Amino acid sequence: MTDAIVRKALIFGRETPYRHGMAHYERLSPTDATFLRIETDHEPQHVGSLSVLDGAPLRDPDGRLRIDELRTHVARRLSRVPRLRQKVMEVPYSQGTPVWIDDADFDIEFHVRLTSLPRPGDDEQLSTLMGRLQSLPLDRDRPLWEMWFIDGLADDEVGLVIKTHHALGDGIANVDLALALVDTSPEVVDEVDPPAFRPRPAPTSQDLLVDGVISQMLQPIRLGQSLLRAVRDPRPAIEATTNALRTVAAFFSKPDDAPWNRDVSPHRRWVHADISLSEARRVKEAHGSSLNDVVLAACTGSLRSFLEAHGEDTHGRVMKAMVPVSLRGEEEHGDTLGNRVSLFVVELPIDEPDPLARLERIHALTSELKGSGLVDGADTIVRLADKIPPLAVQLSRFVTSQIPMNMVITNIPGPPMPLYVRGARIRRVYPYVEVVDNEGLTIAVVSYDDHLYFGITSDRDVVPDLADLAAGIEAEFAALVAA
Repeated sequence: MTDAIVRKALIFGRETPYRHGMAHYERLSPTDATFLRIETDHEPQHVGSLSVLDGAPLRDPDGRLRIDELRTHVARRLSRVPRLRQKVMEVPYSQGTPVWIDDADFDIEFHVRLTSLPRPGDDEQLSTLMGRLQSLPLDRDRPLWEMWFIDGLADDEVGLVIKTHHALGDGIANVDLALALVDTSPEVVDEVDPPAFRPRPAPTSQDLLVDGVISQMLQPIRLGQSLLRAVRDPRPAIEATTNALRTVAAFFSKPDDAPWNRDVSPHRRWVHADISLSEARRVKEAHGSSLNDVVLAACTGSLRSFLEAHGEDTHGRVMKAMVPVSLRGEEEHGDTLGNRVSLFVVELPIDEPDPLARLERIHALTSELKGSGLVDGADTIVRLADKIPPLAVQLSRFVTSQIPMNMVITNIPGPPMPLYVRGARIRRVYPYVEVVDNEGLTIAVVSYDDHLYFGITSDRDVVPDLADLAAGIEAEFAALVAA
């Protein structure tokens, strides 16, 4: 009996699909589960995007958007990303990490929706609607994604808002997910319907509870195995411990508060900006920096101007930005969702008035931080929290709330070529990344078709003049190009 339990638990511990009798499920990774644990009613943990498409190819002869055809198109593509037909099932009494199960009641009409602005909808109205749609949390009882087609825009354009929970994947995984739904050619080819979706049976709550308890019983065995490996080769263990301690020490170096370092409400304000990718690369090459350094320099200049306009003293002052770092290898693109990302914290020199000097200081900082171990240390702490299921929620929230930062700035590489949805060219793509208590400002950037598109998010009441930051990014980038 004991041997059977041990064998079962060792199978359970693998990061592969698990079958309990006829039931089938996949366990979330510790990082993926963290985004479920830290979510609250006023801090929904989803990411997303706003795309603007040519409208004509998507309309019927009467000028109406062919929403049924678009739903059919998306439904056909879902077989490429099976996770989009799965939902989360919690383990009773928090005795284990949540699992993915097939949604037996999957409803494409719930996930692909249509709304409209009063014609002709302008850019400000579209941005306001984007903020409102992203304010609403995703339904935990269904697969964690939504798509909204938005009609009524000026110039016969159509908006497309996508929302995906951060538990589904990081920014790069969500780009991969979006690529499964689009084409690289304007030619519309009616595809053969894939095999009918046949949901696999879900486990019972009792099954998950038993498995969770068995996994905890095996923790001493796994710890012993880890210690044995550490005795044979102590270097990895020493490095992991050092990185974790360095990260914890960094948690206590809290920066000075910025105006947006306040608790947030459930309501979001969102604006956008864009700059030329070709010119950004020209700046990068001229100064021996990275593209991410150029983005951070433009954001730093905008933040400096914004703070000075609000009477804030920038002399001798820095802002700390959390910058996510992808841990995803080239082989993990395409069919591998989940979060393969950690972070480092960059001190933005907002005290520096010269654009080129700011770029040089940022480049020196990021070059040093890439080898600092903070990335691996933060990942280690998240995995340690997952080893104690009853305390995992509290530990996850504590760790994420202690990151020493004023804001998040994330740069996501996207496709360099034009993309199409049912023959409609995607003209622009702007990202959305969530904000949380005491971190009420996020700047996300995605590259697409020779542009860098910025999506800037804040709480609606915390930063009412958020558009000034967007204009400042474009102005600061122009100053870098001119310099």
